[in-house]
Amino acid sequence: MLQNYLKIAWRALVKNRLYTAINITGLSISIAACWLITLYVWNELTFDNFHQQANSIFRVITRFKTTGSDDGLAVSSADIGPRLQQTYPEVVKTVRFKATPVAILRNATGLVNESDVYQVDKRVFEVFSYNLLSGSKTALNKPYSLVLTQKLATKYFGTGDPMGKTLLVNKQPYTVTGVLRDLPVNSDLKFSMLLSWQDAPPSPEDVFDTSCFTYVLLNDQAQAVRFGQKLAQFDQLQVAPRIKALGLGNDIQINHQLQPLTELHFVEGLFDDTPKGNRLYLVVFSIIAAFVLLVACINYMNLYVVQAAKRQKEVGIRKVMGAGKWQLMSQFLGEALLLMLVSCVLSVVIIGLASPLFEQLTGIPLMLPKGSLIAGGLTLLVLVGLLTGLYPALFLSSAQPVRVLKGQTYGLGRGWTRQSLLVLQFTISVTFIVGTLVVRQQTNYLRSKDPGFSKEQVLVIGVPPDESIRKKMRLLKATLEKSSRIEAVSLGLSPITNEAKASVIREKNGQRTEQLVFSAHIDEDYLPLLQIRLRVGRNFRSEGDKSRAVVVNERFVHWMGWRMDQAIGQTVKTSTTDSLPQQVIGVVKDYHFASLHNSVEPLILYYQRDNPWNVLVRLKPTAMDEVRSVWASLIPEYPFEAAFLDTSFDRQYQQEAKGETLLQWFSALIILLSCLGVFGLMAFTTQQRTKEIGVRKVLGASVTQIISLLAKDFLILALIAVMVASPIAWYAMHRWLQSFAYRIAIDWWVFVWAGLLAVGTALVTISFQSVKAALANPVQSIRSE
Repeated sequence: MLQNYLKIAWRALVKNRLYTAINITGLSISIAACWLITLYVWNELTFDNFHQQANSIFRVITRFKTTGSDDGLAVSSADIGPRLQQTYPEVVKTVRFKATPVAILRNATGLVNESDVYQVDKRVFEVFSYNLLSGSKTALNKPYSLVLTQKLATKYFGTGDPMGKTLLVNKQPYTVTGVLRDLPVNSDLKFSMLLSWQDAPPSPEDVFDTSCFTYVLLNDQAQAVRFGQKLAQFDQLQVAPRIKALGLGNDIQINHQLQPLTELHFVEGLFDDTPKGNRLYLVVFSIIAAFVLLVACINYMNLYVVQAAKRQKEVGIRKVMGAGKWQLMSQFLGEALLLMLVSCVLSVVIIGLASPLFEQLTGIPLMLPKGSLIAGGLTLLVLVGLLTGLYPALFLSSAQPVRVLKGQTYGLGRGWTRQSLLVLQFTISVTFIVGTLVVRQQTNYLRSKDPGFSKEQVLVIGVPPDESIRKKMRLLKATLEKSSRIEAVSLGLSPITNEAKASVIREKNGQRTEQLVFSAHIDEDYLPLLQIRLRVGRNFRSEGDKSRAVVVNERFVHWMGWRMDQAIGQTVKTSTTDSLPQQVIGVVKDYHFASLHNSVEPLILYYQRDNPWNVLVRLKPTAMDEVRSVWASLIPEYPFEAAFLDTSFDRQYQQEAKGETLLQWFSALIILLSCLGVFGLMAFTTQQRTKEIGVRKVLGASVTQIISLLAKDFLILALIAVMVASPIAWYAMHRWLQSFAYRIAIDWWVFVWAGLLAVGTALVTISFQSVKAALANPVQSIRSE
């Protein structure tokens, strides 16, 4: 019996080749898209779940609070972990990761910069389940030992065994004591090398030296809430007295909080944190996956419904021969499942071809799903196949054999059902088109908006954390300035996009408050190099402004409550300058030193050219090799590392750029699926109305009239979809734009363009069949009918 059902189902699919091809194409593409999105969402949601004790591991973060601000840092001071473990018995172990700003290694080709290098406590492998290929959990117990990832071990030692060999890291020899399997892509804290922890001499100011990612392993996950309450007591008893001993007053508070390891990937708003995911994007992508599959299922149901008349005679005969309703339903559901099975097989091929492109768009390698995810996905696809086939199967199996055999055929369902499904398809399409246009506008706006400074052709060179090298930076600057291809050079501690803060004391309306504001250390060439304009006052001078002068921005003046014409000469008192008052010598126009997601904040600029962390060079397009050559001649012991400022600045909007690209692809996919459905419906409509078209042509109807007759119903449905989708799309995009302090207004023409694109695409799809029918020979049309 089962074999007979499969044979009938296969014959039915082969007989209706056009509709079968449309359904298989739509379903296979939609299933592949859904799988790719599911893998991406699954990877994002399972960050750090590979650690066996993941649910009991928590990160300790730091919050700096003043009267007017509350800033969170993903890092904490180096002594917080050990203090917590000594104070509270529920803290089983603590692990600190301290980033090494620049790791310089030497290989056969010379000096190499390595990123993502951390000093780490020796118990790291007892807390985290990293996969050691060589070595043991005690690999970092001895001083000056290191553990490499498999990729880095191959890079420096080839296929040989690296164990026991030596690497020179920042001029210090380290012994390789372990090799790790490369980290999973869904690991929040990524590293390429771990160095054994080197204790530094304690200092009273260690409480402000927030340089470590600190993790604690608790006895039980349930203790996290109670331990979070104990942290408040810890801060009051051990942290607050240390702040007071530094003479910083009572306005500054430092608090610590716990964050579960498994939720770190979506924690936002913390300074010095690792790159984060976006839950909103996961929701959007999940909705896209559902809509893509929904559009393909609507195509299947619509095409099955319109073919009902052809199958009713078959149903009538089978009922007369004794077939029951459930037998007929089983047959038609079997056809749906067979179609879904073929589509699934083709979707695997599509996934293999599309995975590299999808990984390039998202920037994240996709991990293969586990057995549970595959089983769940297949179960879902079976349910989708059953539900999709249930609607046509139910109506087909309900045909009355007497009426059918007399020739009284009837359509499956009412016309409004099919029309509603078409409107739903085009509503989804128009909504995604509007979303794509708005995201594209906003992304272009972020890239093109004048930030208040010139970022083109500005090279930012990172200076190694070596005192002897930093002393050479003034010589480097002087040498570069001699070149005719170098326009300007500046030495500074904080370039654009860096996030440093200073504690500023404000006295306003008789009240004294202390608040953290953004700060940067620059020299006298910084403002001219970046073409930052002065509102009032003057720039720094090379002599006389080293300790007592500051430059602020307009927002700082307003925040302090000063009048602009009285700002010059005002004093600023900060906790970071031994409480010595400093004098404002200039006010610069507000410029965007951070992302446009936020409005311009108060900014204070200090003068400093000694001990710089960065060198800014404005150069001509052909001068890059000259800068590299000068660096190599003056500082041969360190590799040259630099990036252009505009690239670093635009990197802040990577998520928006990725979202724009993905929306474009999926909008095109949804439109394609919708057009496939319209094409199939139009093909069936013209086939059913062949005789009518022939008669109309004999009676004098023109080609244009025939095309209008066939197309108008579809175009009316498309226009209805535009009207339904417009308010939905406006509301969704309006909410999305609220996350930007600087944003575009949603113009009316966006909806017009979306409507024209949807209607135009539908018209092109319809025209292919309608023109073919209108140009057909009416004699043959009537004869064939």
